[in-house]
Amino acid sequence: MRHSPRAVAAAAVFVVSALLLAGCTAAFAETASEGTHHEPRPVPSATATAVSIPTVNEVSPASGSLSGGDTVTLTGESLGQVSAVTFGDRAATDLTVVDDNTLTVVAPRDATYQPGTVDVVAMIGEQAVPASAELSYEYTAVTPVDRQMQYALAYWKDYNDEEWGDYNPLGGDCANFVSQTLAARGWEPTNTWHNYSGTATNAWAFVPAFDNWLQTVPDVTRLSSDQRDQIEVGDVAVFSWSGTTYRDHVMIVSDVVTNDDGSIDIKLVGHNVDYDFRDFDETVTEEHPGGDAWFYSIP
Repeated sequence: MRHSPRAVAAAAVFVVSALLLAGCTAAFAETASEGTHHEPRPVPSATATAVSIPTVNEVSPASGSLSGGDTVTLTGESLGQVSAVTFGDRAATDLTVVDDNTLTVVAPRDATYQPGTVDVVAMIGEQAVPASAELSYEYTAVTPVDRQMQYALAYWKDYNDEEWGDYNPLGGDCANFVSQTLAARGWEPTNTWHNYSGTATNAWAFVPAFDNWLQTVPDVTRLSSDQRDQIEVGDVAVFSWSGTTYRDHVMIVSDVVTNDDGSIDIKLVGHNVDYDFRDFDETVTEEHPGGDAWFYSIP
């Protein structure tokens, strides 16, 4: 059984709290001394009340998508005060207390979209709720987007050039990399769009041709940068550093974060510059002032 020091400390806190709340009762015996007599002191009636220590017993289901979004149920005892649940180092969302012994959350994405197992910890404020057993959640590649992002986050820095080649000597590898992620997503090569042993068509490896080709793919929808509420992980972002119609760069959306104020942050993964979670707004303002971008929503 594996417990973090944080969870052990939390258990001690809950046990001490339970003892204090239960209280204790002592009877006062009649005492006497020479020449004096004391009546017994009245003893108020008291009933010790058992206090249930918050405990998590089970996480179900115990596995789910790399991209997150699955509803997960935690069961145990006295869970009504749980304020947060973490999967590894990422917080779950949409925490709902069903009853005192049951709550549900929506699992976050895996931090790097890689298969593996993380600890699940329920929190009451800053205290970890003790678990009756080792609680974990296994991330697996379930969907096409999972497979796309698993590939992207595996090869954003360590190029898979033995299979696909490296197009940096020819002007940049960004389109070659984005095409690779779409192939990992399940897209089949065509006469126009393919890469065989490092020899690629223009639509596969060069941004302007790739952008033109995407506009011909059925069910792919072009979005402006103002339509970011429709942008999802796995979508394609095409950039014009000058803010004109010239197309310089392409990346894949690696995260979409909705902030408390309703604003939306977009993160991107790609080559040239090699990055896993590059901030979209910084890219088109600080790095390339006056830059523009549009997106392709991928079915």
